[in-house]
Amino acid sequence: MKRIDEVIIVEGKNDAHRIHQVIDADIICTYGLSMPQEILDSIVEIAQHRKIIIFTDPDSPGNRIRHKIAELVPDASHVYLQTKQARGNHKVGVEHASLNDILEAFEHVSEGKCQKESLSWKEYIELGLNGGTKSKQKRQQVAERMHIGEANAKTFYHRLNMIQATKEMIERVLIDE
Repeated sequence: MKRIDEVIIVEGKNDAHRIHQVIDADIICTYGLSMPQEILDSIVEIAQHRKIIIFTDPDSPGNRIRHKIAELVPDASHVYLQTKQARGNHKVGVEHASLNDILEAFEHVSEGKCQKESLSWKEYIELGLNGGTKSKQKRQQVAERMHIGEANAKTFYHRLNMIQATKEMIERVLIDE
């Protein structure tokens, strides 16, 4: 069993149960989008003493929860699953991911808010990650290879900068198709 010292933030108790099958860590549940204020206050308080990792579902509600917590704790780290890794019976969620995929995701923790821009918006456009007919497919390919989760163009751009990805790194990923 892998031990993680950071506190992991997940959406629900089923996610926490699934993670606890392979990872020994303290976990806090947000209880979905409802996120009671007491939970948010608790996350902020804990983040003053310990690092946190946000690990939400790779869907729209999960991204909204991730964004809300990242606003409150800008230096929070992030772990992502691809949608195909978290797909269950007509649902998407951490609880449906294989134990191996969960362990693999925690091998690629993205540090919190980026310190400096490693990729300009102009370079991002030149790479075809926004505004092109195959932009979404290119973002999916890069997301899978760089373990940063699928997202819309603007969010994806911020995630690339968060992991300090450069144009050259992304070009290599796109070439290695």
